[in-house]
Amino acid sequence: MKNVIKIYLHGENEKEPKLVEISEDSTLKELLLKYQEAFGITDIEIDNFNLFIDQDEAKNNEHHHKKVDIKKHSHVHCHRCEKVNVFIDYNGKGLTFTTKPSETGVALVKNAAKQFDISEGDAVDLILKTSSGEIIQKTDRIGSFVSYPNCEIKLHLIHDKRIQG
Repeated sequence: MKNVIKIYLHGENEKEPKLVEISEDSTLKELLLKYQEAFGITDIEIDNFNLFIDQDEAKNNEHHHKKVDIKKHSHVHCHRCEKVNVFIDYNGKGLTFTTKPSETGVALVKNAAKQFDISEGDAVDLILKTSSGEIIQKTDRIGSFVSYPNCEIKLHLIHDKRIQG
């Protein structure tokens, strides 16, 4: 058995990740069981979850016993949605695309800025806000704001108006 390492577990509609310990040579099934334990999920079969390590594509749940080769401080996101439909509103214009639940806030802002033809310099001051007013932080995973079966989210791309000084 390899070393025990600490990883960050992110979950479906769970804003705060959990820091958990797991063996370096863990299988998909072991990671999904750890997810259920960490977030107290007892009513959903683990076979219904997709597993994303850092920002990679979903791992195939049919290969439960396959080692996943996770590393120390990896971010593992468990979600029933394989993809999230994202709608972003900016100055009256709309943008729709599909992404992984493990996509970070910084990657979403960068993608939106590019699609809306906003320069990198101007994009530095942009943030994403949910319809309910929550700010998507740079390190937040979009799946943390989305619940199955509604695998979609509407966001507003706005200028950060925090006063410096």
